[in-house]
Amino acid sequence: MLYVLCLPRFAAADADRIDAFRRRHEPARATLVPPHLTLVFGAAMACRPALETALAAVAATEPAFDLTLGDPHTHLDDRRREYAFYLRALDGTGPLARLHAALHDGSGLPTRRPDTPFDPHLTLTGAPEAEPVTAAAAAFAADAWPLPVRGHVDAVEIVQLLEGRLDRLTRVPLAGSVLLAEKGATGEACPQDVRS
Repeated sequence: MLYVLCLPRFAAADADRIDAFRRRHEPARATLVPPHLTLVFGAAMACRPALETALAAVAATEPAFDLTLGDPHTHLDDRRREYAFYLRALDGTGPLARLHAALHDGSGLPTRRPDTPFDPHLTLTGAPEAEPVTAAAAAFAADAWPLPVRGHVDAVEIVQLLEGRLDRLTRVPLAGSVLLAEKGATGEACPQDVRS
């Protein structure tokens, strides 16, 4: 399955706090994928060429942007049958919505679900049962996190999840961005930078 992710860059203290929380409350997913906001969820591999084309086109005109996260929220995703605790995007929602829209409903692209409006967020933990997620939300409140959390998005990535492994396939810089070499969650450099 393919996913399209924004991987925000955070100040060191925020990045450490997010990483520690995720590793404490959902270590398997925290090890698999870095903190992210999902733009496309679970697309078929056949969508890859169309996703790369659409992403390169929108990234050519959509500049890098700042992101503010806050409004901690617990949610049951009926489709996935999973509870999640996440921080909602407060600022940066315009660019996220434009990126999301450009990656759906075109020829060869995944179709948006009309019953699932786009709610950009960064998931801190998820589970099929409510108890671990509500416990994580209580721990978050007890830790008195300084909110909001601010980040910066300068690229979008297409990744593949297969047999418990996440492979970073394509990294597309947003307009005006100069990307630094970055290693993926697997320690491998992202193999393909698409520049328009």
